[in-house]
Formats: sequence, C-alpha cells, structure tokens
Amino acid sequence: MRARRGSKAKLLALALAPGVALGCAVTFGPGDYTGGALDGGVTDAPPRSDVALDDARALPDGAPAGLRLLVIAGEKDGPETATNDVWLASIDANGDVGPFETLQPALFRGAPVTANVAGGRLFVATRALERSVEHAAIDAGVLLSAWRGQAVDRPPFGGYGQAFSGSSLLAFGGGGEVTDDGGSPQLVWDDAIHVARFEDGGFGALEPSTTRLPFGIKDMTMVSYKSFVYLFGGDAASGDQRSKVYVARLDATAGVGAFEETTRVVNPATSQPYTPSSPVLCVGDGRFVIAGGTGSDIVLSSAIDETDGALGPWRAVTKLPGALRAAGCVMWNDTVHLVGGYGATSRTDRIIRARFAADGTLGEWELSSGEKLPEPRSGIIALTF
Repeated sequence: MRARRGSKAKLLALALAPGVALGCAVTFGPGDYTGGALDGGVTDAPPRSDVALDDARALPDGAPAGLRLLVIAGEKDGPETATNDVWLASIDANGDVGPFETLQPALFRGAPVTANVAGGRLFVATRALERSVEHAAIDAGVLLSAWRGQAVDRPPFGGYGQAFSGSSLLAFGGGGEVTDDGGSPQLVWDDAIHVARFEDGGFGALEPSTTRLPFGIKDMTMVSYKSFVYLFGGDAASGDQRSKVYVARLDATAGVGAFEETTRVVNPATSQPYTPSSPVLCVGDGRFVIAGGTGSDIVLSSAIDETDGALGPWRAVTKLPGALRAAGCVMWNDTVHLVGGYGATSRTDRIIRARFAADGTLGEWELSSGEKLPEPRSGIIALTF
C-alpha cells in the first residue's frame, strides 16, 4: 500500500482515535502482567517437564532467510486479558509483512519480559510462577519443535531488571523494604547481579555474578544489542538515575561485565533530561531508539559505537502518530517496525514503520502494507531471524 503524504497522516490519525488502536513498542520493565500458567500447564507439573507442541510448524513458503517475524503476545482485550499467542509471518524484499500463521501457544499467559535465541533455542522470560522461562527449539527448517518451561529462582528483592546472556538468565538489582534492629522499615536498593544458568535442559539455582551494578537500582528498563546490554532509568538512592543509560558487555563466564555510564538522555527539543514512563527501547542496525511510553509520542535516537557499545548524542526524530507503549519493536534494513501495542485508550492489531536515512533522520511513520496481527494485542516481544 503506497499512499500520498496526506493519506498516510489521515490513516494514522484514524488508527489512533479512541476505539481504534495503534501499536507501540515493547518495554521489558516492571509492571508486566504476572499471571500464572495455562490451565493444565506446567504449574502442576514437575520443574523442567516437557510440554510438546501439537506439531512442528515449518516456516511459510517463500520466506527468505533472515526475513521472518516472530510475535509473542501476552495481553489481549476482554475480561481475561492474559494470553500467550505465538504468530509467525514472512517479510518480503520491500519489508512488507505477510499473513501471520498461528503457532502453538507458549506455556505461560501474560506479557513476556525479555527473550533471546541461543544454542538453537528461543528463550522467553516471563513473570508467571513469580519468575519463569519457556523455551523451544529453532532451526532452519522448523521454527518451534517443543516448548519446555519451569519456574526460576528469583532475587531477594522485587523490581529487578532481566536480560539473557546467551542461554543464561540474568537479574539486575531490585529494591524493597527491610526492617532494622529497631523494628523500623528501611527502603533499600540492591546492586547485586544474579545468574541462572541453562544446563542439561533446565535452569539451575541463582548464582551471584562476579560483577555488580554501579549502585543499587530498581525498576529499570533493560535491552540487549549483540554483545552489549543496556540499563535505562529506574530508581536509586541518588535520585538522578532516571535519565541515565549504562552499558556492559555480556560475558559467558560472569554473565555480564562492568557497567559504565554511557549517556544521559536529553530531549534536544527542550534540552532537558528525558525520563519517560514505560518507554520503548529498540536497538538494531547500529541505532538505539527510545519511542513513546505512557502519554508520550516522542522518539529519540542515538548511534551505537559497535566497538564498546557507547551511545552518541541524542537526536529528536519523527514523532509517533500518538502515545504508544507495550508493543513489539524490531529493526531491519534501517527501518524500525512497531508491532501491535497499546495506544491512548486501546490495543491495536496494526504494524507501523519508519525508515532511517543515512544522515540519521527518520522518515514518516506509515501503516505497513502487509497483513496486520490476527487480533489486537499488547505486551509483545517481536524477533526477526
């Protein structure tokens, strides 16, 4: 679908109107749905039990290598909002998304937190069973062969961030109240990093990492890019953490290396620190993008130094057509795609995209000319491979 500039604007405005949802990108941060497993799922089964798919699904015919879109959606409309949909679509040479195929649902209902592909398996962390991971095999001919899932030990405090280092699941910081000797509650922020390693088909007990956060932080947002992991915002005793971004290198032994502050996020339009609520973090093609959030349509971008993960100056780029949060976000061929999500008042089934030029400017947001999601969804992880 190719439309004139005015037609695009009208389409996007209509999609953002109340009752007509348009998507925003996913946030892997606190506040995700914490529902339980599917009825008859692994909740009542021993840890590490296999739950097989009905059948192994082949990739759609004609899907070129490296151009497949996998969507894992955890939130829907209706009285029972938690879901565990898994959808797959091909992407053509123009970047258009084709019709979605419905795959076997994942094990756990509710919004996923973070995901990674390592060792021929897709790993998805969720907040079901307090903290859990579901995983399934991936290879060139079969996308999902069998789901497995288990509860994973959680750190001592809530509000921790999560990311994968290969197949190991990391937990960063957290915070909560502790009672001192006088019986008075005291708020603490944790700087510990814990590792749950995947071995022999399951995740073992938590191990402390040899590295720690620069200071105690809770309620941060995490995102990974190649061999780097980024930590944005959160609460800390210092009180000025919300606009900071830290970067560390993922490490096979320790899980993660030392975190270094790489930037403070500043909105160039106001020259003020930028501290959105529930922002979208999207990384790819050498760019770090912060898009939308609760009540926000602002999009900022920064270049990533591929040698050390450092971020360059922040640039205000084309705004979203409306406030967006909780959608899937993927980048390929210098184009950022936002899949589903939650607009100002409702969820969406639409996919929007915008392309970066060589000079770092971002073009207009447009509705993808490909197939939309089978149903409106938010709480999404989207991956391309």
